[in-house]
Order: sequence, then C-alpha cells, then structure tokens
Amino acid sequence: MTGEELRLRARIFDAFARTGAPPEIAQEERPALRALAERHVVVLDGAERVVMAHPFSVEREGATRVGAGGRAWFGNCAWDGLGLVAALGLGDATVESTGVTVRVRDGVPLDDAVFHVLVPARDWWADVWFT
Repeated sequence: MTGEELRLRARIFDAFARTGAPPEIAQEERPALRALAERHVVVLDGAERVVMAHPFSVEREGATRVGAGGRAWFGNCAWDGLGLVAALGLGDATVESTGVTVRVRDGVPLDDAVFHVLVPARDWWADVWFT
C-alpha cells in the first residue's frame, strides 16, 4: 500500500472507532479509496461511500449492533460484532445480531450461541454485504 492509502485506511478506521461511522472522503482521496476497495480493505456502495471496513459496518437493517458504555457500533455479522468488542477493547458489551444477544463481560462471552455461515469463506467476497 502507498503512504496515501495507509493514511486513508487509518482515518477510516479511526472515524468508525470514534463515531461509529466512516468519514467523508474528499475527491482527491478517491483513487486511494478505490485501491483500498480493490484490496478488500473497505467495501463501497454504488456511490463510492464506505459501507464496511471490517469489522466495522455502517448502521443498516440486518447489521449486528455492539453496545457498550452508552455507545453503539455496527458490524456486518455476529463474528464482526465480537471482533469489534476485541478491537475496541470494550471488555463489557452486548452484541445483538438477527435476534440473538450475546453479553460480553471482561472480554468473555457469557451467553451460548451458534454462529453458522451458509456461504463458504472462499465465496464471501462475491457478496460480502450478504455474507
């Protein structure tokens, strides 16, 4: 990755961590953004807005919600939700995904849940938004 791509990547992840949403991307940053998308660092929608930077996702129907300390972040799936707990060092959090809630205390899930992925990992990027 180029220096510009690394700086943009860091800014995207920092914005998601601080605010729960991606930053606005300036026109001059678009080539670096496209390069990040080609490398599967971020996922863009049709208008080239960042909608995912694993484990982060924008808030949307079907997204996994992670709540902690009165704040919320979103992941694309339950696995990403647990990744957010670890990546943000939340310790205590609640991960809610498609009607299942997992409470996490001191970084350890307290509730039993089964995480099943219907799509083989080799095919995830064919439709990562669905997977």
